[in-house]
Order: sequence, then C-alpha cells, then structure tokens
Amino acid sequence: MKHMKRYVSVLLTLAIMLSCTLITMGSVSAAEGSRAYFDNSKYNWAQVYVYAYGTKENAKWPGQLMEKGADGLYSIDFPATYKSENVIFNNGLEKGEGKEQFPENSGLSLKTGECKLLTADSQWVDYGKMDDHAYGFSYTPSGTAFSKDYIEVKLGLKGSKTGSYSIDGSAKKTYANGDTIRVGEGKIGNSTIKLTLTTKGSDAVETTQEYTFKKTFTSTKTTFSAKSDGHTTDAEGGYYGTNPNMQLGKYKTITVDGKTDDWDSSMIIAQGVANDDPRVYMPSSMHEQPWDAYALYGAWDDDNLYFMWEMANTTYIVSPSDNFAASNEARPWRNSIPMYLALSIDPDKQATGKAVGTDKSGATYTNPFVWGCDGGTAKDGGTSFTTHIDTLVAMDSNNSNGGASIFKADTKDTDGTYMFNYDTRIPIGVRSFQAQDNQNGFKIKYANGTKSDSIIGVNGAKGSRKLGDNLDPNSNWVDFKDLGYKSEYGYIYEVAIPLKTLGIDRNYIETKGIGAMQILTYGTSGMDTLPHDPSMLDNANVEYSYDPSTSHEKEDIDNITVPLARMGALLSDTVVNEAPLEINCGADKNSGQGVGTAITLQSEAYNNKGNVSYEFYVNNEKLTNTTTNTAKWTPSKDGSYSLKFVAKDSNGKTVEKTMLYTVGEASSEKLLGDANGDGKVDVKDATLIQKYVVLMADIAPENLSVADYNKDGKIDVKDASAIQKSVLNL
Repeated sequence: MKHMKRYVSVLLTLAIMLSCTLITMGSVSAAEGSRAYFDNSKYNWAQVYVYAYGTKENAKWPGQLMEKGADGLYSIDFPATYKSENVIFNNGLEKGEGKEQFPENSGLSLKTGECKLLTADSQWVDYGKMDDHAYGFSYTPSGTAFSKDYIEVKLGLKGSKTGSYSIDGSAKKTYANGDTIRVGEGKIGNSTIKLTLTTKGSDAVETTQEYTFKKTFTSTKTTFSAKSDGHTTDAEGGYYGTNPNMQLGKYKTITVDGKTDDWDSSMIIAQGVANDDPRVYMPSSMHEQPWDAYALYGAWDDDNLYFMWEMANTTYIVSPSDNFAASNEARPWRNSIPMYLALSIDPDKQATGKAVGTDKSGATYTNPFVWGCDGGTAKDGGTSFTTHIDTLVAMDSNNSNGGASIFKADTKDTDGTYMFNYDTRIPIGVRSFQAQDNQNGFKIKYANGTKSDSIIGVNGAKGSRKLGDNLDPNSNWVDFKDLGYKSEYGYIYEVAIPLKTLGIDRNYIETKGIGAMQILTYGTSGMDTLPHDPSMLDNANVEYSYDPSTSHEKEDIDNITVPLARMGALLSDTVVNEAPLEINCGADKNSGQGVGTAITLQSEAYNNKGNVSYEFYVNNEKLTNTTTNTAKWTPSKDGSYSLKFVAKDSNGKTVEKTMLYTVGEASSEKLLGDANGDGKVDVKDATLIQKYVVLMADIAPENLSVADYNKDGKIDVKDASAIQKSVLNL
C-alpha cells in the first residue's frame, strides 16, 4: 500500500509538472513570433507577397507568397527569431511587368509578439493577437495624442460581428465593425483617456484590448519682438520657445565638464522639440545619425559666456530597426562635424554669411560662407543670415579640428553689410586632440546625458510624418520619456567662451544684452537650430543629390530669419506680447458616463496675475460643491449637458470656456446656445436668435431647445444677449 501511494504520488507530481509545462508553453507560444495581415480589396493583386528584412530576411525579393484566409485577408507568420523587421507587401512582379508595392520605400515595422493588419486604406494597425480568438481593435493607434476637444476613433472587429467599448470606466456600449466614437470629449487637457474593447468569438472566449490616448493642452506663450534684430520670420510657437517665460539666462559660473548639474530649466533660452530633424521626413533616412537640438541654456560670469545644449535621440523608439542610429554608436562626436554658435553683439554690423581673407600671395579672396568653401564655391550648402548676426563661434562635434575659430564680421562689403574675416579670426581649436588643449581659453566638453524632465516631440518617422506637423498642435505629440526614453541616449555639449575674445564684459551683457543661436550642421548645411528656424526643414522631404534615400537638407543653403534668443537684456525697441489669461478645463472622466457617476470638474489657469478664483456651471446652474479649482458633480439623468468654466485673476481679468458633456445614451448631443448647430457657441448663434425673434430667419427644430440659452422656456433677445456676454467674457 505504501508503494502504491508512493506510485500515485509520483504520477500526480508528474501530471502537475506536465500541466504547468503545458500552461507555460501555451502562454509563450501565444506571444512567440509575429503575424502580418494584408487587405487586398483595394489593390486586387493576383498574388500577394511579403518581403521582410531587418534582423532577418524571410526570402529574396519579392519575398514569400501569402495565403488568403476564410476572412478574405492574406496572412503570414514569422518565427520568434524575427525580432524587429520591416515588411513590404507587393504583387511579385518586376519593373516593366506592372510591379506594385506598399510602402514604396522602407517597410512597415513589425516586432516579435505583434499581430498587425495593413487595412484597405493603408493603415498599419494592431490586429488582436496570434491566436484564433476574436478581438476588438482601434484604427487609431494607442498612445495617440491630440489637442482638440475630442477625436473620432474608428473601431474594428476581428472574428466577431459585434463588440463593446468603455471609455474611462463607463458602462459598456455595443459597437459594430467600422463604427466611430468620440474620445476625449469633455475631458480636461493633459490627461489620459482609457478605451477598453471587449468581444467574443464563436469559441465563446471573451477578450479585452486596452488603448490609451492623450489629450493635451498647451498655453499661449508671452512673446516679444524687436525690429532692430533684423528678423523677417516670427519665432516659431507651439512647443518651441524663444526665451520661454522671458528667461534671459543667468549670472553663474559653470564648470565645463560635460555634466548637467550646474544648469537648471530657468536657464533655458531656447526650447526645441525632439524628433524634428530632417531624417524623419524621408522614408529611408533614419539609419543616419540624428542632429536633433532640444534645449539651449545660457549663463555668464565675470570672465566667460557659457552655453549648454541638449541633443535628443529617439530613433530606438520611433524606428528601432535602424540599428546604428538607434544605438549609442550614433553619438555626434563619432565624427568631426561643424557646429556654430551665432551671436549678435554689435548692432551696427550685419553679416550675410560671406567671408573674406588674404591668401599666401597677399591677394584678397571671398567665400559665400565661412566654412565648407573651395575657391569661392560652397561644397555642400551653407548658412546665411537675415536676422542680425555679427559673430560666429565655429567648432566641431568631437573637438578635433584645430581650425575652429571665432569669426567676426568686421569687414564692410560694397552693399553696406559686413563680411566675416579670416585674417582676424581668433583660434579656439585644439593643438592636441589627446590633450584637448583648446586655444585662447575656449573650453568644450561633451557626454551622454539629458537634463530635461520631459522630451516632447511628434511620434513617428519613415513616411508617416508630414512637413509642418512640428507646428501642428494636433500632431501625435508625446513625452518620449513616457515611451521609455533613456536619458543616457541623449547628448550634452558645454562650452565656455572668454568674454575678452568677444570684446565684451559682464556689464555689457546685463545692460545691452546679446543674441544667440546654436546651429547644428551635417557637413556645412544646417540640420537644426535653437531657436528653431524654418529653413532647417524647408527641403527635408527632398532627396539628397548623392543619395536619394536621405535628405536634401544636408546640402541646401539655409537662411536664418527668426529672432535670436536674448541673453542678459532685451533690445531697447522690444515689444512684449503678453499671453492672455487661459484655462485648461474639463472633467476627470470622458463624456458618456452613466447616471449616478461621481464626476470631478477641474480648471487650471495659465498666464494669470496673482490669485485666481474659479466658478463651475452645469446648464448655467452654478455648482457649490467646490474647492479652489475643482467641483463635484453627479448627474441624475441621461442627456446632453453644457459645462461652463469661469476663472478670474487678481487683476480682474476673466476667462470663460463652455463644452458639451453627454450622460448615458443621449444620441443627439447639442451644446447649449448652439442655435445654428455648428458645434460651437459664438456670435453667429446670437445673431441667428435675433433674426429668429424678428421672423427674419428660422432655427432648425432640433436646435430650438438649445437656443433657449437662459432656460426660461422661450427664445428671445435675452438669450442672444446672454450668449454675446458669454462670448465676450462679460
């Protein structure tokens, strides 16, 4: 009996071990490998091939033949050894035979564990998982950011006819394949919205997919301008900033050691954005080193002018298959590449970029640009200036160029402008690379690192980016630190420039001020500047003449036209444009919550003077359950509600914002006061109501209820007057 018990015990142990092994194997197999689907309904190719390359190559071009499934989609599986690939779908034909492919250039990213679908309208979307269960999915990628009140999100289904969705924990609502929903409606900016999709297939297994979206808010910035600086293009706005918060640098002694501990955010004189270098606008150039300026800091003491700038490398996030650029091997000091600090010191001298010098025979010669010219001709583009610049601190990215110098525009040209002079240059280059013994007191150090707490930029690359998206508030803005940005993958440069080499002192900086811009190049043409100048991207999506896979920005001529950042003091003719009082406001949960849900309304003031008082209204009824800048509200019935937020600062300035919020299953969402039904409340609605009252115009029947703005049961001039006062913040 003892032997029998022992035998049974062993069998049970083996069975448990086998069961655990099978469970483990099952969970691993579901995540192993990757799968790609292709919707051929638009292309109608006779045969569909897929070519994969990256860490592995699945076959020589045109790749492998895909199989059509019962769902009408073509699919193929890749083993787990295919870690991170680029895939190109094609019809298997060659040029001259009717060759077609998508995408036209570099492939779509596919990583181990992913299941992706190329839809009929060429969207590359997550498509459930690598098993036979049904899944719901979103055509808008998880992580998408936006600044509008809401975005329309199209929902899809895999292996099921219906599914359900929930936003921010709301009650589940049913949807069919292709339905669209509003995400972000009524929610406060700078918050995350959670979308949950649930469905069941014929196997009765319920699956859940979660997506997150970011609703952003960016306040208007106080700006300044001075005609005497020569700028012809306004400073770029949005997430860019020239002297943000009117910061002019600080008096402080800096140890130039490649470390960031001497610097803080109050010393930022120019703010850039990440992932905005020219590479991202070309489909095949992400393999190159990034020259991506992110933030420029400034300081001075009695002896030196100090600068520190951060450079970002987001390649391993936006294009991880580009192994070189995504690694630390892409550091800028890998090569000797020209870098500049362009300064405006003497307002009476305006340089255009031209340089003059004397050759060995004593003859005078001129070059169109300081660096990269041969016999009076630019080899590969160059940089010129419309904005006032008179001094160039020219160095290189690994401090190995002994010819690095400070060039001053001290020779007058025939047109009255000034030329930089080779003969009066002040050498700052190294005599020995090993010793790093720079001349005339100049110091430079570089290292891996990041100072900024956030790395803000547009997520995407390789053909997904469009020129101008770096200035569009509705682009997919992200904080790359939320996506795993590694601080050690950023780059830091510190420099010290003795004031005597510039011909100024501390008093000059603090009373007159100077202008400053940092310029990164690739060879001789500009790739990025701080403050950011539009010329850095004007040819970003044009092919480079030597290599069509990369950008023409490496060889074009860039003319600087934006204002420089100021250090120490503003120019005497500076006009400051104060940012208005603004509020970021909304609910803590997305519109569509159920009756009885506890909702917190919140309002945050920007650009205010002194303390701020807040008021909250629901359908024009003031809420009393409030704290300083929040209010509690629990809706008691289904319907569409008008939420109004009011803020007033110590100077008496008032700002008001109104938005729509839906509770329950209300289908005809109407904003209170929106008499013309255009989705907003403005003077046009007041005018329509006035015309309606005197029988000069009609209001659509479905808008009559919201035209009664004061909710007194009738539509009259009182409603029009109340709308006008609301719009004018009266």
